[in-house]
Amino acid sequence: MPIATTAPTPAFKVLPPGIYCPTISFFLPTQEQELDIDLHIKHMEFLARSGIAGVVVQGSTAEAVALDHEERKTLISTAKQAFRSVGNNGPIIAGTVGAQSSREALKLCKDASDAGADFALVLPPSYYPAAMTTEAIQNFFEELASASPIPIIIYSYPGVSSGIQLDTDIICRLAKHPNILGVKHTDHDVGRIARETAFAKTHDFGSPFTILGGATDYLLGALAVGGQGAITGMANVAPRVCARAFELGVQGKIEEALKYAGAISQAEWGMGKGAILGTKYMTCWANSYPSNAALARKPLALCTEAVKDHCRSVAEEIVALERQLEKEGWVGAALRAQNGNGTVPSKKTNGVLDTLKETVAAL
Repeated sequence: MPIATTAPTPAFKVLPPGIYCPTISFFLPTQEQELDIDLHIKHMEFLARSGIAGVVVQGSTAEAVALDHEERKTLISTAKQAFRSVGNNGPIIAGTVGAQSSREALKLCKDASDAGADFALVLPPSYYPAAMTTEAIQNFFEELASASPIPIIIYSYPGVSSGIQLDTDIICRLAKHPNILGVKHTDHDVGRIARETAFAKTHDFGSPFTILGGATDYLLGALAVGGQGAITGMANVAPRVCARAFELGVQGKIEEALKYAGAISQAEWGMGKGAILGTKYMTCWANSYPSNAALARKPLALCTEAVKDHCRSVAEEIVALERQLEKEGWVGAALRAQNGNGTVPSKKTNGVLDTLKETVAAL
């Protein structure tokens, strides 16, 4: 039976182009590995102050498959409050990673909406990949989008979806649904980005549809064929560098953009070798977070010393560029648009951190 269509009008009618960060999750070094809310808020403020377009919480990079429902809602609500507290009104995107049924996916979308998310990033169910025919996938996304209280972003990631490929044909069919407003290509296929962009120019989807890459090591190539940005784990490490490369690329200042794109590609390639453990370590090292903040939820292993050494060596340049942009006071377009003259709100004032922590405690 199709899911009941009860979705209200969403706040966002378009997924803005730009750089989005799929944030990591932080856990306390205790037996239960509870969420480290203090560090989560600190990291959200760091990202918001950089001026990136928005953030993804409870996605693949956030170890969403290891989070319970209440933890997911907590991460969304605190991210929203932290972003708004520093003047960044960009979208908060919630992942539905781990949902293996239409029922569960809809619950995660409703929970995300209740907690303040603006979009849901949705993987296709994949535990029974042989049963996920093209028709089944299309029905899943269309029924979910019709019922979801927030718009849907298609998440194409064969690496965590039993190899399921969402090809250009199905992406373009789904783009016609009025509550499906974008796609994240963590299939890293620039050819698909080119084809979907070309198709959109000659066919009316009926509503906006934003096409994003799933990394920034091919950012300029994606922009060249019509891509509109990226959801990239590298933004955990150097959000200003990623946003600067994007803006320069959009402006056609390729030589200047390459200064940043080269550092991004090297660091992202190196970070990827360490997978989630490398991402967490590089994020914590680059931002001087406590060393135990790089711990993943068990049973994931500890990051090896060899991976740590590698992460530091490949990220040295991009971290230096990030600190330089911070020193210059440069922020991305999302924050400049909110503050007019490009100034950044002052550091935490009026007990913002304490207020957010009190809100979490009351949940």
